[in-house]
Amino acid sequence: MAFQRLGFTSSDILACIKETNVIGMGGTGVVYKAEVPHSNTVVAVKKLWRSGNDVEVGGGGGGDELVGEVNLLGRLRHRNIVRLLGFLYNDTDLMIVYEFMPNGNLGDALHCKQTVRQLVDWVSRYNIALGVAQGLAYLHHDCYPPVIHRDIKSNNILLDANLEARIADFGLAKMMVRKNETVSMVAGSYGYIAPEYGYALKVDEKIDVYSYGVVLFELLTGKRPLDEEFGESVDIVEWIRRKIRDNKSLEEALDQSVGNSRHVIEEMLLVLRIAVICTAKLPKERPSMRDVIMMLGEAKPRRKISGNNETSLAANNINNKEMSVFSTSPVSGLL
Repeated sequence: MAFQRLGFTSSDILACIKETNVIGMGGTGVVYKAEVPHSNTVVAVKKLWRSGNDVEVGGGGGGDELVGEVNLLGRLRHRNIVRLLGFLYNDTDLMIVYEFMPNGNLGDALHCKQTVRQLVDWVSRYNIALGVAQGLAYLHHDCYPPVIHRDIKSNNILLDANLEARIADFGLAKMMVRKNETVSMVAGSYGYIAPEYGYALKVDEKIDVYSYGVVLFELLTGKRPLDEEFGESVDIVEWIRRKIRDNKSLEEALDQSVGNSRHVIEEMLLVLRIAVICTAKLPKERPSMRDVIMMLGEAKPRRKISGNNETSLAANNINNKEMSVFSTSPVSGLL
């Protein structure tokens, strides 16, 4: 089934499902790069792990419901969400076809030593943070019923040719028909799972907000959610909380490779405050993604692009009037 007119057939896709074309592997399946020469097309194909009814979907299980969910997701249209192009399925296999993203995923861009470093400046990282927030706000507030992703993490955020963020991997997504629904099992990735989801199996949009806050910490610190540096049984959220409780400098937690100029540090610390409230222990204390976008807007980097050169605004332009935006904003005083 295709969600739009395509220049290739299911046979073209199946011919590309071979080991030499594997470009990724995760908890929900294997991802292949499929190149179709006659139509000059490159797409990504995810072959889901599947055996009978073991793929959990909102409401019960079974192929028909899974197809229904994929069909709904295929109608999502947002610049920060990977577009599903179609899917193939039979009694044993289900494959999802979507846009190919040439710059891989955010997790590799931040953490993989074999990857050429692309995110070396704060503006690029901020733009990714904003793009993911906009994509999540669309899922939570502009879709009916709202879509809860349930597995937001850096590896599920893909980067297009312009390093624009695209949310991907909706294998665990749930349509939230009723508020505070519960599920039969925890889905997600360690280090990103909200506390209430782990122990009460409560599902609403605030579990995505928590996971998004963890991704913000990754962008800010350059560290994975779980790191030996944090100590045994300590994740990145608790690591930051301890620094706050012990009144330690939060600047030390920031990724020094992004830049150590004063204005960059100030901007990063503003976004760190947003990450802290996104990862609040109580769901009601976390903001909505619309609120997050508003706060990110007030923490926007004070630089502009001129031609191909990124330039800082002159220091004398950063006057008291501009700084007062933050003193009266919801971002202020969050710690």
